Amino acid sequence: MKRAKSSAPVLGIRLESDPGFEQRAPAPVRIGTWLASAIVLGAVFVLCAVFYVWLYVQHVENGYHLSKMCEECELLSTAQRKLTLDWAQFQDPQWLAEIGRDRFGLAPPGPDQKVVMR
Repeated sequence: MKRAKSSAPVLGIRLESDPGFEQRAPAPVRIGTWLASAIVLGAVFVLCAVFYVWLYVQHVENGYHLSKMCEECELLSTAQRKLTLDWAQFQDPQWLAEIGRDRFGLAPPGPDQKVVMR
């Protein structure tokens, strides 16, 4: 029966005195495999870090863009309210008559200015 050193109990057994013990040679260290896996893991880490930074930059830019859009929305809402009030004012016949009299010097037509169409 072959047992490895790592599988033997820690207390009380000397593996060298066991007749069935055969010490294995350590596995050869493959530097190329280790280096390739380290490079791949490093590249994956760098790509993930770059992706995380890109996402963060996009998040910040979207925040600035959203803030700018909110300001623009406020300006447009103010303009809409003002235009709605102006439109309502232009539809008031009394206000139009007042503007015509004061600003443009208009008056109701006299009897000689009326033309009857048949």
